[in-house]
Amino acid sequence: MKTKRRHLGSFLILVVFGLYMIFPFASTFFYATSTEWSNTIIPSDFTFQWFVELVQDPNFVSAVLRSITLTLTTLAVVLVVMVPTVFLVYMYFPKVDNFMKGLVLMPFAIPGVILATGLLRMYSGAAIPMYSVLVGGLFIGSLPFMYQGVRNSLDSIQSKKLMEAAEILGANRFTSFLKIILPNIRLGLLITTLLIFSGFFGEFVLTNLLIGGRYETIRIYMLRRMNENGHLASAVMVAYFILLILISLLITYITSSKRRTRKKEKIKETPVQNPEDVPLTPNL
Repeated sequence: MKTKRRHLGSFLILVVFGLYMIFPFASTFFYATSTEWSNTIIPSDFTFQWFVELVQDPNFVSAVLRSITLTLTTLAVVLVVMVPTVFLVYMYFPKVDNFMKGLVLMPFAIPGVILATGLLRMYSGAAIPMYSVLVGGLFIGSLPFMYQGVRNSLDSIQSKKLMEAAEILGANRFTSFLKIILPNIRLGLLITTLLIFSGFFGEFVLTNLLIGGRYETIRIYMLRRMNENGHLASAVMVAYFILLILISLLITYITSSKRRTRKKEKIKETPVQNPEDVPLTPNL
């Protein structure tokens, strides 16, 4: 009885939490699929007018492409720079690692407005394109997630012991990192990448302050349409959420399909031993 009550209590907590998370999205969806909603609990009509208008707007497609391009560019820079750096610091510089664990949390304490103001004062008169400055600002914002995510993945697979075993067997550090460490932390990298992607895809403060409205991402586009029509802005929000889900599922599917392909190739390469070749042990 106690076990059933615990399961029932856990189930009720999950249901309440799920309703709490779904309710804002459901309300936004209902508002995006109605023409008027004021005196009733649910909308009195249902229409896809705002979604059709949204898809037919070329500025919306351009805003989505700009957001995807900016996010993927930042992710590429973050992965190329941070993964080897975190690996080297974690493996060979433990004192620096203890210092970095506190330092990477600084972006949480620095508001985006202050960061954008500092970047503008430093690079406004320089020859560096502001797009590169924006990528650098997003790179700073990704440090807490990427550093802790990669470090926790390295710690969970006992990477120090794996590297020692690889070096004993004759592999150099670079080969061990590429063929042993990276495949084992791939799941952690995927989760960290999805977390950073979902955060940067809707980034607004740095983009608006550093580049401005001339580089209209999906959040800047949504703010502009919000001043014109609330129903259309709700449709943009619903489309933004659906895009995040689809892109996350696509990245997960590509990663899992590569993993399945590699497993099949390993199975095919493994020679099947003929039963006749197996030596028989005499019965004692």
